[in-house]
Amino acid sequence: MNYENPALIDRLAAEHVLGTLRGPARRRFERLCETNTAAARATRRWEDDLSGLDRWVRPVQPSERVWAGISARLFQNDERAQQRSRQRRRWTYAAAAGVVAIGLLIGVLVRETPVALQPVAALGADAAHPVWKIERRPDLAALTIRAVGTVEPRVGKSYELWALPRGGNPVSLGLLPADGTITRPLNDRQRGALLAADKVAVSVEPERGSPTGSPTGPVILVATIASG
Repeated sequence: MNYENPALIDRLAAEHVLGTLRGPARRRFERLCETNTAAARATRRWEDDLSGLDRWVRPVQPSERVWAGISARLFQNDERAQQRSRQRRRWTYAAAAGVVAIGLLIGVLVRETPVALQPVAALGADAAHPVWKIERRPDLAALTIRAVGTVEPRVGKSYELWALPRGGNPVSLGLLPADGTITRPLNDRQRGALLAADKVAVSVEPERGSPTGSPTGPVILVATIASG
């Protein structure tokens, strides 16, 4: 299999995240992600792209009639009931496969129809030498963060992005990538802080981020948020 093919890597990453990549193929791809930067990066992108889908599905409590029907089908022993049960299971499997296919199609359509992003800020020593570029979706549902310069590695440390709302405390917008591009969904608190901010900042934090919810290490970069 040609793992140098970006389209193949992207498809395998999508199937891995959706759970449709099974057995030896799944194990091979997981081993590939340990050594292949493109595969690991594609997997992270799909995880970010599909992380909000679970918020669209609301749990539904089945009625007592439904539960009674399930119980009757489970414990009836006549051949006709068993045939009906097998048929329903086939339909259930087909429906489940259809749901997975729809989810994959939604992901592909989202990936193939780029959202027009708006600039937020460029973070670097100066405007001519940015290290990260931050962009946002028009609805402020997520930030897209691109590492465009050389990120200085620090052992046991990470870089954390903060919104600096006017008159308020800094609010974390998540960790910054060492390379590549990530898309990070924003919660209501983060959206509110970003809308109220005129600057963003980067601090040096422990590997998993600030343990206090506020910057604990030195603030190394501050940038003005783009107008409009």
